[in-house]
Amino acid sequence: MTHVQPSPHPDPPQPVDAHHASAVERDGHAPRLDIQALRALAVAMVVVYHFWPSLLPGGFVGVDIFFVISGFLITGALVRRPPSRWRHLAEFWARRILRLVPAVVLTLVVSLVAIAAFLPLLEWRSGGRHALASMFYLENWHLVLISTDYLAANGAEPPFQHFWSLSVEEQYYVGWPLVIGLLTLLARRAGLDLRRTLLAGVALTVVASFLYGLSISWSNPSLAYFSTPARVWELGLGGLLAVSGATVAERLGSAARRNAVALLGVAMMLASGFVLSGESVFPGYNALLPTVGAVLFIAAADPGGRWSLRPMTHARPVQLVGDTSYAIYLWHWPLLVLVPLCLRVERTWWLALLLLPIALVLSWLSTTFVENPLRPGRDSAGLLRRAGKVWVVSSVVVVALCAAMLLRVELATGANARAVEALPTSGLEVTCLGAGALDDSLDCPAEPELVTTPEFAKTDLPSSVRVGQCLNWPPFGEVVSCSLGETEAPKVRIALYGNSHAGQWQPALERIAGENQWQVDTFVVGVCQPTTENDLTPSVMPSEIDNCDRVEADVLDTITETPYDLVVMSTMDHDTADPAVYERTLQKLVDAGREVLVVRDTPAPLDPANDTPTCLAYHLDDPEACAGSPADWIRQDPLTDAAVALDDPAVSTLDLNEHVCEPDTCQPVVGGVIVWADYNHLSATYVTTLAPYLEPALLDAID
Repeated sequence: MTHVQPSPHPDPPQPVDAHHASAVERDGHAPRLDIQALRALAVAMVVVYHFWPSLLPGGFVGVDIFFVISGFLITGALVRRPPSRWRHLAEFWARRILRLVPAVVLTLVVSLVAIAAFLPLLEWRSGGRHALASMFYLENWHLVLISTDYLAANGAEPPFQHFWSLSVEEQYYVGWPLVIGLLTLLARRAGLDLRRTLLAGVALTVVASFLYGLSISWSNPSLAYFSTPARVWELGLGGLLAVSGATVAERLGSAARRNAVALLGVAMMLASGFVLSGESVFPGYNALLPTVGAVLFIAAADPGGRWSLRPMTHARPVQLVGDTSYAIYLWHWPLLVLVPLCLRVERTWWLALLLLPIALVLSWLSTTFVENPLRPGRDSAGLLRRAGKVWVVSSVVVVALCAAMLLRVELATGANARAVEALPTSGLEVTCLGAGALDDSLDCPAEPELVTTPEFAKTDLPSSVRVGQCLNWPPFGEVVSCSLGETEAPKVRIALYGNSHAGQWQPALERIAGENQWQVDTFVVGVCQPTTENDLTPSVMPSEIDNCDRVEADVLDTITETPYDLVVMSTMDHDTADPAVYERTLQKLVDAGREVLVVRDTPAPLDPANDTPTCLAYHLDDPEACAGSPADWIRQDPLTDAAVALDDPAVSTLDLNEHVCEPDTCQPVVGGVIVWADYNHLSATYVTTLAPYLEPALLDAID
């Protein structure tokens, strides 16, 4: 394969798409070898970050470098041949489909088959949903959604989450040609200079996107990281460079100066890989370091000569990585996630070392036998028809696989849910089901049959712990409250107040309320603590303090102004040692004439990467592998400490943890019921079996 050396002042770039491109495009243009090398650097940074994160804590910026490259190349292609007709747009999108989709489908199908063949049923739901989102280039928005979902924001890392960046780029490819086309039309009809019009339009987009991303980087970091509007500015930086054309390289002057600029760009990109980390606010200002570095490197246009980077950038291994970087990006993450899960081994540095050559070989095979044969040439004849067939067939295959997997999970989960509903749980007597198995007064079997399955337990949370139902969750509006039990003529009215660890008690309270003709109103606020001084509770994100104080004030006003017979409180807050914050909340309730029962927070593993249902799914034959020590799992509870310190007869406390853990161990399954629905909330089924132990404390507090 021959490489054509780029001229010192190259023409606008050929229409190369997505993260990566082959060494020679079929439209007859040769790619810039320095950009191929930049792709190699970007994908290398991402792979090192994923495989050995401690070596390059900021290696995720490789994605940002890809954004700049894509913005530069695609904008250059659009500027050279503006889409003046709908057919031009259709052909542009058709080329993207033929260029990108086949490799995506291959990766998705192979990964889905591996999930179905080797992983437990519990993983099928997440895999199927992420695959669907990835197939239709919506994975970035899917990740935004699940970042607010207790049911999805824990467990194994999705094997397709790296598709978020491809989704951002594809959404850019859909919208950007329209923007360029409209700006071109505006310039022509208004008699404006086309280049200046494009520069102004692209610059405005860059500034608006950057400011938007900056404004939400603190308040909503997940949205800032994954959303397309917050990332468009990075692609737009490359677009600005493309619109500027060869004038940038000309203004840089001599080859020595341009080589210095290129070296500075490389230094900035490499530095960002070491000075940034997952703790950095990103994108925001921090993203300027790698993106501006990429812009400088591309702008220098590799003139050769003394101090040139050509001996490295033009090296055959570097070019080969650049040529296959799209496939490397696609394959490396599913391999890293799925192989350890399929083999039931830990993800270690040496396993990553073994997987790296496998990823490279798969990438070369994928590029050689899937991408290149289907790559569109210059001829537009039959282009739309070919792209349509590829898209339809690809979509049908992936959707069918995902639908089959999701249907299988839902059928199994539904069957288990019906079995749980059919259990003899009426009344409030203690049985060997769930918590009763720890009761010494009962003669329960040592190893009862598993009643709840891992895939069911994964969804076994009440409405008070579900976004969009009875849980108040950012962005906060009016207070959300649900009324349970007897709501027409209740004998007793109870307010359930706290964060989601108060909400987890809903099933037991609902059962007790139904038996006693009581009403329970929920006031459950996620990400906040039950105080109007959230600035004094380190567990609350700084960006949410003001919002939390506002919604908590509204909740307290409602509870103090409503004649509740009892307020049941609980919260998870292990990060503050000052109970005085909660004493003031309790005092407000007491001053309003409310009786308060504080339920001590429950034990939990608190390991988001290994929640209890997921752990059990991989260790059904050895549940002990998912057990823990009460010394580790029972943590500080400043709310209970505050109730004790207040020493007021209107405030009582309850500790049910002896009905969750044995004295020396916390088992994941008790009485045939999986105890935790995730890594910190008790499952709704298990909480229901705690109702007989909760009711006496409620009666005492009310009396």
